[in-house]
Amino acid sequence: MLTVRNRQPSLGLILLVYYLIASAGALLLGLIQPVLGVPEVVLQLTQFGPALGVAAILLLWPRARRPALTVDLRLWPSKPRLFLVSAVLIAGTFLAAWLWYVVTGHSVSFTSPSSLSHPFWLIAIAQFVGAAGEEIGWRCFLQPTLQSRIGVFPASVVVGLLWGIWHVGVFAEGWAYASLFLLFAVSLSVILAELLRDAKGGRLPLAAFYHAVVNLGLLLWFNEEDGSRLAMGSLAAACAIGAIVVLANGLERRHGRRGYTLAGRR
Repeated sequence: MLTVRNRQPSLGLILLVYYLIASAGALLLGLIQPVLGVPEVVLQLTQFGPALGVAAILLLWPRARRPALTVDLRLWPSKPRLFLVSAVLIAGTFLAAWLWYVVTGHSVSFTSPSSLSHPFWLIAIAQFVGAAGEEIGWRCFLQPTLQSRIGVFPASVVVGLLWGIWHVGVFAEGWAYASLFLLFAVSLSVILAELLRDAKGGRLPLAAFYHAVVNLGLLLWFNEEDGSRLAMGSLAAACAIGAIVVLANGLERRHGRRGYTLAGRR
């Protein structure tokens, strides 16, 4: 009789197992967190759910039995330019959201790092570790696996939707807020997929950096976690604009390269 490890699994089955374990793992870790006494402002253990999902896939099916599956955890080579581009994009996102607040006559809530219950440097390091726990699943496994089948952009939309729905708590704030959060998640997913389009390594550091800095920005500015549709809508719209800019720039670069190659062959 074939065992789970010996049976040739379909890609759909692998993705289903990953998502179920990532979700169940996050739920279990969320229940364990108060028992362990880990402050949520420092680190949310639920972020390691996707890493558990990837670990389950690697344990359940040997490499030879994982069809067209990509788990890219190479830390190198990383392109410093992409970290700079990421920082500019994140700053632009928050600036655009802040400008919308100003134009509409609202004030942005700001939390001083010194007023936080724990040292900001500790929170920053923990946020990066937590973001890496998530990105092992979303950008190092799911995105490269899907994009090899359906292309970079369609894969990024699917990953963004699954990533957003995985944050099941947002639905407690109502469908309007949840829809804006999904737009935010999909836009971030599109941006990261485009930045990592030609990556031959270094996916995890860049994705974790982008994710962690966004989380730190949300911690210090805005009040989207209080269910504010204005905050979530402003951030989602600004991020969507950033995604469009990144997509347009990537398309122009690829067309430019193609034109240069064709001209060289004449």
